[in-house]
Amino acid sequence: MSAIALRAEILQLLQKERNESILATIRSLLKRDEQEEGFDITDDELAELEEIDRRRKVGLDTYVSLDEAMRMIRADRRA
Repeated sequence: MSAIALRAEILQLLQKERNESILATIRSLLKRDEQEEGFDITDDELAELEEIDRRRKVGLDTYVSLDEAMRMIRADRRA
């Protein structure tokens, strides 16, 4: 598919779209070249993330996927 055909299809889809969060996401993606802000993280935030990762690696904290969490929640509702 050519760039012209893709652009035309995207424009048609955009004209029909009413979900503001989807439109905002698309806008962010299209403006990615204009964004010069870097990913800033403080030393304290980095230390906190490293501690979370350390606890996970040694088994002190456990995490489940979103799908597994949703399954667990639904199972509890049925009980």
